[in-house]
Amino acid sequence: MRTSESRRILSAVLISLCFMGGIAGAASAAGIALLLFPESAALSYDVFVRPRGTWARAPWMLALSPAVTAVLGVLVTRYLPYSAISMAICIVGAIVMLKLMRSPIAPAISACVLALSLGEKSWLYPLAILLGTGTLAVLSSAYRRFVDTEAAHAAPSTADRVNDEIESLPRQFRWAPFYVVFLGAAYLLSIATGMRMVFFPPLVVLAFEMFAHADVCPWAQRPVLLPALCTLAAAVGVAALATFGPGVTSTVLAMLFGIVMLRATRVHAIPALAIGLLPQIMPRADWHFPLAVGMGSTLLTVSFLLFQKTSGARRQVAAVGTPT
Repeated sequence: MRTSESRRILSAVLISLCFMGGIAGAASAAGIALLLFPESAALSYDVFVRPRGTWARAPWMLALSPAVTAVLGVLVTRYLPYSAISMAICIVGAIVMLKLMRSPIAPAISACVLALSLGEKSWLYPLAILLGTGTLAVLSSAYRRFVDTEAAHAAPSTADRVNDEIESLPRQFRWAPFYVVFLGAAYLLSIATGMRMVFFPPLVVLAFEMFAHADVCPWAQRPVLLPALCTLAAAVGVAALATFGPGVTSTVLAMLFGIVMLRATRVHAIPALAIGLLPQIMPRADWHFPLAVGMGSTLLTVSFLLFQKTSGARRQVAAVGTPT
């Protein structure tokens, strides 16, 4: 990688860390933990590192999609108990909303599921998310327009084209039955173990993109590595929170570890960045959380390998380049 490109990426990473640190600081100052929407870590990383990527080119959807699906999450949480039915309504409803809005922002699914997982019934939740994602959309648009980077003028790389495809809505849904079976199994495992976070919200997004884009998804090419990445992210998130308390330092450290981990392993599973920030908003975050995440992500890997074997889905053999 060229030195100038490395500097550009480093600058973008620092901007995304500063953004998340600012959101964490605002959440602490206002006493509103849910200002720190965990999926904002994945969104901010991608829109600054890839200013011409699918998410960065859709600022309105970036701002609105998570808030809209969060409204559905609050509605479901207010009127239905946590169950397979309410979870199904959240997931299917969020996907339908994204389809109707023509929004590529898959992490918005997590905003809906998160409300149900945390039992969040306050309308402040979608408003807090809108404030954060709206700010991110404005900053992202300004970054694309005014920052003169080589990436703003260069032709998209192979890795960029792969990432753009992953971040786009799927064109066909033959994979959907396998996705539904996995979600059902994850829910049953969470009930059997008594650990709701086995069904942690970013898992829904990781699985959605993994099944829907099986031929090109980076973590679908190396599924055995996914549980280790997710569990480590969860463990570091809990450790940072236990050491420094909620706020800027623990948020930035957890996100930084996630970025370094993903880049070191070359597995561009950016929804996993949200895992390390979940402890910031959980009522109680201890060693049970990484255990639950490890169980859920291992189930995803096993389910996906069975999907590949059953459906004949092929792993992409051609190199896709180092993701940025």
